[in-house]
Amino acid sequence: MKHRNAVAAFGIALVAVTLAGEATAATPITTSVTILNANGERFTGKVSSPKKACLKGRRVTLYISMKSVARRNYGYPGYGVVGRATTRSNGTWEVKRGAEEAFQEGDYRAYVAAKRVDAGGKSLLCASRWGPTRHA
Repeated sequence: MKHRNAVAAFGIALVAVTLAGEATAATPITTSVTILNANGERFTGKVSSPKKACLKGRRVTLYISMKSVARRNYGYPGYGVVGRATTRSNGTWEVKRGAEEAFQEGDYRAYVAAKRVDAGGKSLLCASRWGPTRHA
């Protein structure tokens, strides 16, 4: 009898864990990130997605190709971090530098981190994405 009760309790626990996992599962949503404008003082860009909820508050990191500069790389292979930004409600972002610390000439890429959001009663997983390389 004890064995049956243990098996039944295990089965109930397994069903509860499975249902909890399904309740927290998020629908994956595609995302893209681009650099729109680049000069020595600032970079601007845009995060795009078919879901508006995936535009606001996204973390964007700006990278420069290590071929362009002589410094160590601790992040994405071949690239070093030069700035970070958070997107506005329309998906636009901006990374600024002062005149005394201008961006170097080189090849840059933007990366948008994944983010989980709730929209219309659904949990969405806004995907992370690397943007295309842009020379500035």
